[in-house]
Amino acid sequence: MSDGEQDESALHQRLLSGDVTAPEEAARMYLPLIEKHVAARAWNIYHINDRELIWNATVNAVLLDYILHPARFDPSKSGLLGYLKRAAERDLINEVAKNRRQHRGEDLYGDVEEGIRGRNKPSELARIMRDAEQETISRIQRQRDTAAATNADDKRDSALLRLMVDGERSTSKFAVVLGIEALPVAEQRHIVKQHKDRLKVQLKRSKRRV
Repeated sequence: MSDGEQDESALHQRLLSGDVTAPEEAARMYLPLIEKHVAARAWNIYHINDRELIWNATVNAVLLDYILHPARFDPSKSGLLGYLKRAAERDLINEVAKNRRQHRGEDLYGDVEEGIRGRNKPSELARIMRDAEQETISRIQRQRDTAAATNADDKRDSALLRLMVDGERSTSKFAVVLGIEALPVAEQRHIVKQHKDRLKVQLKRSKRRV
């Protein structure tokens, strides 16, 4: 086992054991790598350079699919980086399908399959899409009634998480994301701290939410 694989395995075990520092470390390690991978796939497959769509797929794979549910990863089947890339590719397909459906009202999978056929994509992507199909249908069904209400909150939290992962310390930048820049600075600091603490707690509770 290489040093990288040993580090990967050690970090995974810390997530499983509920180590409170592991979620942030995993986010810092894998978010940039997976975002770069998703951006390349989005452009090569769909000719899309939508940073918000790319970031959403990245956060879904790294934070929601893995960091909050580390037990879903089976080290005996694949390496962690490969696992995250495959999860991100599935989430990219979901994000593209959702985006197209919102803008054109077309059938969810008919639209994605048409794009794949039209660009003569590798069979690997078709396999990934088939694997993701049932999961995605269930997810869309569950989210249908609540998507409109939660969409704004999800985008806001993704933007806040991006700032946190990038090490941003300026209250004003967080305040812009939260739409509270008109408030007094002291109040801005208080509200920003509340939201940052909330996101940190969500990460630290990963074991209990598995």
